[in-house]
This record gives sequence, C-alpha cells and structure tokens, in this order.
Amino acid sequence: MMSAQLQQQQQKQQQDQQQQQQKQQKQQQHQLSQQQLHQSLPSRTGSGPVSANASIAPGAAGSRFPGAPATSNTQQPASFGQLRNRAGESQSPYVRAHAQTPVAWQLLNADTLKRAQAENKPIFMHIGFLADHHCRLTTQDSFSNNAVAAFLNSSFIPVIIDREERPDLDTIYQNYSEAVNATGGWPLNLFLTPDLYPIFGGTYWPGPGTEHSLAAARGGAGGVGGGAATPEASSINGGGEESYNDFLAIAKKIHKFWVEQEERCRREAFEMLHKLQDFAQEGTFGGTPAEPVPVAAPVAAADVEAGADLDLDQLDEALDRIFNMFDPVDCGFGTPKFPNPARLSFLLRLAQFPREVRDVVGDKEVENAASMARSTLRRIRDGGLRDHVGAGFMRFSVTSDWSMPHFEKMVGENALLLGVYLDAWLGRVQSSAAETRLSLEDEFADVVIDLADYLTSPLIQSSGGGFVTSEAADSFYRKGDRHMREGAYYLWTRREFDDVVGPAGSAELAAAYWNVLEDGNIPRDQDPHDEFINQNVLCSVWGRDIQALSKQFGIPVNDVKKMIAKARERLRAHREQERPRPARDEKVVVGVNGMVISALARTAAVVRDLDKTKSQRYLEAAQQAAAFIKENLWVQDGAQSRKVLKRFWFNQPSDTRAFADDYAFLIEGLLDLYEATLEVKWLVWAKELQDVQSELFYDTPAVGSTPSLRNSYTGGFYSTEEATLSHTILRLKSGMDKSQPSTNAVSASNLFRLGTILDEKPLIRQAIETINAFEAEILQYPWLFVSLLAGVVTLRLGVRETHVKVEQTASLRQYWKTPKAGATALLLGAGTRE
Repeated sequence: MMSAQLQQQQQKQQQDQQQQQQKQQKQQQHQLSQQQLHQSLPSRTGSGPVSANASIAPGAAGSRFPGAPATSNTQQPASFGQLRNRAGESQSPYVRAHAQTPVAWQLLNADTLKRAQAENKPIFMHIGFLADHHCRLTTQDSFSNNAVAAFLNSSFIPVIIDREERPDLDTIYQNYSEAVNATGGWPLNLFLTPDLYPIFGGTYWPGPGTEHSLAAARGGAGGVGGGAATPEASSINGGGEESYNDFLAIAKKIHKFWVEQEERCRREAFEMLHKLQDFAQEGTFGGTPAEPVPVAAPVAAADVEAGADLDLDQLDEALDRIFNMFDPVDCGFGTPKFPNPARLSFLLRLAQFPREVRDVVGDKEVENAASMARSTLRRIRDGGLRDHVGAGFMRFSVTSDWSMPHFEKMVGENALLLGVYLDAWLGRVQSSAAETRLSLEDEFADVVIDLADYLTSPLIQSSGGGFVTSEAADSFYRKGDRHMREGAYYLWTRREFDDVVGPAGSAELAAAYWNVLEDGNIPRDQDPHDEFINQNVLCSVWGRDIQALSKQFGIPVNDVKKMIAKARERLRAHREQERPRPARDEKVVVGVNGMVISALARTAAVVRDLDKTKSQRYLEAAQQAAAFIKENLWVQDGAQSRKVLKRFWFNQPSDTRAFADDYAFLIEGLLDLYEATLEVKWLVWAKELQDVQSELFYDTPAVGSTPSLRNSYTGGFYSTEEATLSHTILRLKSGMDKSQPSTNAVSASNLFRLGTILDEKPLIRQAIETINAFEAEILQYPWLFVSLLAGVVTLRLGVRETHVKVEQTASLRQYWKTPKAGATALLLGAGTRE
C-alpha cells in the first residue's frame, strides 16, 4: 500500500515537471540576486558569534520595500523635554540593570520614534542580554563612561533592547550584521535613521582608553567589529588618516557622516533594508498561492496529496553536506564550536525513521550519522563547555577542541541538550537489544540525570514554578571583590585546586583527570589581555578511559572513581561557600519554559522504572511550570473573546506579547507532558494554544490574493503578529535551525501530532502547508533546514501512531523509551486522566 502511494506521488511529480522547471528558474533568479547583494556589501569581521550557523539562509526575491526615506524635520517641539534615562521603567532585568548608567536610555515605542523624527536624530540601538560577558563589558567600559554617555545623549536617541524580550528585532538586525559583517553576535550595536533604517552596526566595540581599545589601536585583538550600508560609514574600520578603535570614536564618525551627508545616508540605509527584505524572505518563496492542500485521511500524512516536490532525497543531500562539514579530529562543526542540538538530533533521528529513509540514505550512512552525533556529544560532555563541578553546559566554545567556553549558561539550550542526550542514551541501548532495557550505568545516562537535576534545582526553577532564562558568564572571584571577571566561578589555579582537593595523591590524580596545569590550560592566543594567567578550565581529557588513568597511577579503577567523585564534592563545596554565584536572568520566558517542560516530561517518563523519586520530581517540575504559565501569562486579549500569551514574567506579566516560537515550544512541551501523564487537560490547552497561534501568526494560503510585506499567502508561521510599531520592522518566517530548532519545524510537528490525536484534518493540512512554504529553501539548502526535514519524513511516510490502553503499561513504557524521529502520536483506547 505504502509503495503504491509513493509511486502515485512520483507519477504526479513527473506530470508537474514543467511547474518544477519554472520554480528552478525562480531559484536561479534568486541566487543571482543574492550574489549581487554580497558583491554590493563590504566584508567585515565582527566578534561574538550569534549561532551555530553564521550564514543566512537565502529566501526569494520578495516585494520591493514600499515608500521612500523620510525627509528631514528640524523642528524642535518643546513637548518632549530633556532626555532622561528610562531604563528603570522597563520590565526586562537586562534593561533595568542600565538604569544607573549616565546614558539617557529610551524604550522603543511610538513616542521614541516620534522624538527621533521630530529632532532629526539618528537612533543608537543596543541589543544585548544579561548573561553575556561582552554585553557587561560594554556597559562597564562604554555606557558607564561619562564622555560616551554625553555624546550619545546629545547626538543620538539611545535605545536599549533585551534580545530575549524582542527576538524579532534581534533577528532583523542580526541578519543585517551577518550580511555586512559576515558575522553577528552580542552585543549588537546599531546606528539607525530616525525611522529605523540601518546606517552602521557591529558587535563588541571597546570602551575608550581600555586595554581592549589600546590593543585594537596596536593592531591586536581589540574586538572592534562593525559594518556599514555605505562606503563612508564602512571607512570606520578601513584605516586611513584616522583610526577608530573604540566606541566613542565610532559614534563620532557616524554623527559626522549624518550631519554632513544626511540625504545620502538615508537613501543608502533605505536601500540596505530593501535588500535585506529581499534577502530574508524565507518561507515566502514556495510559489504562487495555491488551493488548500486536499486531505484524504485525518491521521496519516502519507494519504495526503501534498502537492510538493519535497521528498526523502533531501535527507540524503543534507547528510552529504553535513558529512563534509564535520570535524573528524575534534568533532562538531566549524569554529567556534556550538553544540547545535537541532543538527545532532537530526543525525540521531535518521536511525529511528521508518525503513524507507534507510533505503534512500543507506544503512552505512545512517550509522555514520549516529556515530558523528555520539562522538560530538562525548566531546561536549568531556570538554570545557560542561560544568564538571556543578552541572549544565555553557553556550559555545571559542576553540575547535571544545576546551575554552563562553561561560554563560542558557537554560533553553540546556533543555534542548537534555533531549538530545536522552535520545543518544535511548538509541544506544535500543540498537543493542531487541527490548529497550535501560540502566543508569549506560553511556550518557549520567549526563541526562545531571542535566535534569540542574534544571529542576532551586537555582533554575523559581519558587513560583517557572524556569529562569540564564546564568551569567561573569561574577566576582571572591566575596568582597569589586571587579567581576569572566568565568570566575568556574576557573581554578593549580594551587587552589590542590588546596581544595586535599591529599597530594588525590589532587594529583584529579588534576590529571581534569587537565589542571601549573601554568594554566587556556591557550595563549585565547588570552590576549592576560586575563586568564595560570587559570584552568576543567576538561576531562581522559574521557571515560578510567582504565588508562588507573594504570598510570597504579590505583584500582573503583578507587579512581571514588577519588574523582570526592574531589568533585570538595570543589563544589568550596565554590558554593567561597565564590559568589553568577547572576541569573530571572525572566520566565514562555518559549524557554516550553523547551524545559518537554525535556523534563520525556526524561521523567524514561526514568520512571529506574529512579521513581527523580522521575516524580522531574514530572512535578514540568507540571508546575506549565501551571505557572497558564495562571500568569495566559491572559485575556483586551476586548477579544480569546486569550493570548504574554512573552515573559518578571514580577508581573510583560507588556510584550508572546511570539510564534513561544506558542510552538509551549505546545510541544504540553504534548509531551500529556503523553507522560496521560492527563487530558494538557492536550486541551495545547489545542487552545494552537488555535491562537494559527490565528495570530499563520500565513494562510489564499488563491488570488496579492502578496504584501506583511502577508505572502504561502503558508507557514510568521514570527510576529501582523501589527507593528513601524513598517521597517520586517515580518519574517523562521525555517532555518540555529541555536534552537526553527519555529516552523516545531509548529509543523505539533500540527501533525494534534491532527492525529484529535482526528482533525485541517491541522494536518496546515502542517503540510507549513512545510511546503519552505520548499524552495529546503531544495536548495537542505542541511540548513534539518528540523523541517523531519517534517518532510512525516509528510511522506505519515505520523508514527502508537495505539495503547492505559492499563497496557509495558506498551506505554516502550513508547516512552523510543527515541525521537518524525512526528509521533500516542493514541489511547480508554482511561485518559482528567
């Protein structure tokens, strides 16, 4: 039956060959447009990578950006008054932390834009987040500098943005930074016209007179990174008679350019945003609007006439490219090294997909993919990203060998890693036995437990039940210190390490295990300003080879394990007693909480038979977080009859409404919570959320409708609602995976699962339309859209259904222990709990 259906689909594809050729011609036109864009922009190097994928997935050539640059208005209305620092009025902890700086920060709202336009001043926009080292450094060295503050206040309208509060703005201007600088990251510092067109932007710029700026002036690693939309602005980093090596010098150059050549500045900034609009039309290039996809059956996507050219071949193409990108020495991809949970999950999923995928990709290739993922997970587990004394992982490694981290811990990314390590554990055991028999001694099981314990600790889960956002990279080394240091909570000198661990024999063995050296283990080229002299990042260079360590020291294996465990306990106790903990960003963000709920619910179900106490704690933590969000952030939408989500909680619900990713990750978490508890209330709420997400963000295909900048009528979910503060805030669709799976991939999976469980055809139709919206991009760059490729498998081969009754505990346990693959649905015969 399945083969006959596939044959029919292939025949239809042949009949539609002419349509496909037309699409290919459009793609070629788009490629030419992209090449022209790159040729027109200066290549710059920034600092502070934004994600695992530095390149922007190109979209189609979209509609021309309407309107024209605003003309000058030099009138000075008296109603605005003097600029004052309004950061304390923000609901964001990061923004509020700037309330005592001398910069007259404004919040981004209609009044701020009116003032900028009335006073004809460019906007300086700073986008950052609380956990980041370079964001704190910028605040300390530039925004607390009176000369910098005075110039920003007199020459610009300073605006500050928390990227976790406004991910939409961050994405738009990261796209700009990546286009003109070839990189992005945080902090993101931007000079914009009064109507938000980009003039110049970059990442970290040293404060005037600091060691970093002096190093830049000498031609060293000062960290200056920036790019411009105009030749004059781009000369800031281009040498010449003057040198611009610090924040203040750059700001003065931009102001001079604006004063002397405002008309040209506006025109070229307008053209840049026009190009970005064309460049970032991801998900709007799927062709002209078509009739809604017909659905022949409510629960099996394989019975749906998809009307798309996507097929399993794209998985093979993506894997070939990923093979070529893989680092065979240190594992992972590129430098700097990001964990990239979405890509690792894809590599593991290939072995769990239906047999048809192996027939296309090949058995050997599937096994090699899983091996790549597992070897990378081992390097992450043993390397510098892991907090070997406590728990959790840092955001990324600046070195290829995973040894030197950026020290911030992001809660959402730790939740995603928990899911990947869980699948690696389950897949490893499942591949070696007909029945999945788990043990806490299995490889990766310890990482799963450590991560789940970390996420459910009082440090990460607030007293109200929600999960916080992050732990900062910087902290004080000792109580009473006046200056923060990067990584201070995690670094050790050999002397301090030996003193804490104790007896010489134990210290020597533990130092060998974690590569703690007398002169420190941080590479010299990673310490240009001598900030890490004699410091050590704990890295388990021995991996799991305790046997070799035992042989070298002549100590029995069991004694070696005990000595390492004891050393860890002593280091942890000393750290907790003597060192101030890094600051937490205590925002409870909906999307982050959805990721944690999903990971904990799955983990709780898996370890139910192995450790009932931990399982219960994980499940209760997930339920408490879901209940907290429903009670506090699921609110009435004004006079509307519906409810909507707010983006985050920090002492109160945020004014900022939730984005599409918040809905997507929360719905996924609730579906996993429903399957772990069998409580139907989570399923009901997931469906309510899905209805609202579709109403607010879905780009419904419509025959005969004229595409616009706010609606392309091609399917898929926009990241933002249609209403906007300014037309320059582009409305984008997320299809490419970065530090987290794309919103549309998660949404498509949710729709497949809900449509199958609830037997609702329109939901499955919407899932297929969502995947088809990114058809052109997936066909051209499949390795950048691996989470959507899992949706392609479901589109072609159907939702994997498991029919059980509540009393069939063995079947339920086996379902819980099955690693992730395509969309799955647990269909209960009877007995679901209220």
